[in-house]
Amino acid sequence: MSREKVQADRSLLKAARVKLGMHQEDVAKAAGLNPRTVVRFETGTVAPHEATRSAIQDALEARGIVFTNGNLPGFYFDKSKAIIPT
Repeated sequence: MSREKVQADRSLLKAARVKLGMHQEDVAKAAGLNPRTVVRFETGTVAPHEATRSAIQDALEARGIVFTNGNLPGFYFDKSKAIIPT
């Protein structure tokens, strides 16, 4: 089994944000991004930089989101993994 970090795609990151009840502005602040960057990322308006995708994923994971891979890529919320409360 691979131990590499899962690289969640745009749709999973957006779904995880919604699951946490975060607004785009919230995740932008948490990720150190401009809110317009998050909007453009989620809508696919522009091709994102890997650093943008990674910053959003890191911000969500710090709040307890665990991304999965394999046959059923997705995510779940694990309160015990949350470093920053939602």
